[in-house]
Amino acid sequence: LSPSLSANTLSEFPTTDVNQLQGRVGQVLAANGFVETMSLSMTRPAYHEAIRASLPLADVRLLNPLSDELSVMRQTMLFSMLEAVVYNLNRRQRDLKLFEFGKVYGSSSAETESGTSKKYHESSRLALAMVGDQTAESWQQKGQSVAFHNLKAAVHTVLASLRIGPTDQQPANQVGQTSLFDYGLIYTINKKPIVTFGLVSVKLAKLADAKQPVYYADFDWAFLTKRYSNKTSYVEVPRFPEVRRDLSLVLDKSISFEQVQRLATQTERKLLRSINVFDVYEGDKLESGKKAYAVSFLLQDATQTLTDAVIDKTMHRLMSQFEKELGAIIRK
Repeated sequence: LSPSLSANTLSEFPTTDVNQLQGRVGQVLAANGFVETMSLSMTRPAYHEAIRASLPLADVRLLNPLSDELSVMRQTMLFSMLEAVVYNLNRRQRDLKLFEFGKVYGSSSAETESGTSKKYHESSRLALAMVGDQTAESWQQKGQSVAFHNLKAAVHTVLASLRIGPTDQQPANQVGQTSLFDYGLIYTINKKPIVTFGLVSVKLAKLADAKQPVYYADFDWAFLTKRYSNKTSYVEVPRFPEVRRDLSLVLDKSISFEQVQRLATQTERKLLRSINVFDVYEGDKLESGKKAYAVSFLLQDATQTLTDAVIDKTMHRLMSQFEKELGAIIRK
């Protein structure tokens, strides 16, 4: 036998190591100022009763609970995170960015040959919570409170670390999440919710004794790990410059920027690289029920330099669609 072993090939391991992936995402969150928590999977029945209409499954109750306060298995990570927030707030830790990997449980009825029996379900989740100030007070600037866009940025950071690109979105209150959030968003892939996030309902926050705004995100971690791919793709740096054009759109207050963004990408798929809103105005200079969006559009052709004629034609097509589909008034 040879005293040493060698091989001229490398084995491929296509199956995702969930533990390694969890550790990598945890490191990304820690690098962005988040601290990991660990909590019990058992919780108070009163929490579930407060959000019963939003729970898809029946409770899993313990046969021999340690106490009435810990007699059911949690169906959501929300209250575990709220309790962690309150624990820290009571100890004067006011600025918090927390995350936890955990599991939730539920039961449903299943028909069998011998009659009806219970079927138990277990799912892995990732939860984030943000409270207090996003940036600390200093001589250079005042402290800035955590806002919805800070949580949204954290959600995008997690999705980017999993190499999961743009997803469909809708307001959280359109799919039975009204009791969980005062406002929020749900991102979906093929109509399946992958993350729900927003400002926790004041009523629910008070139920856990949280007396200040709490921003919370809940990821379907089991689904996301299945969607993760460790394959990396590369795109050549474009040789031709991008062009920016700005528009001011007067719209009904009920129209969201997401609707503007979706219509723009449907109208111009070839040249439109990105769309961004950089100012929103609501005031006495506009009609009642109206708002104005200042929106930037980045256009680029990978094969040639854009001409003024092509740019103008593209922008006219976009403006025409905004006027037709959204009832927009283009301010010039």
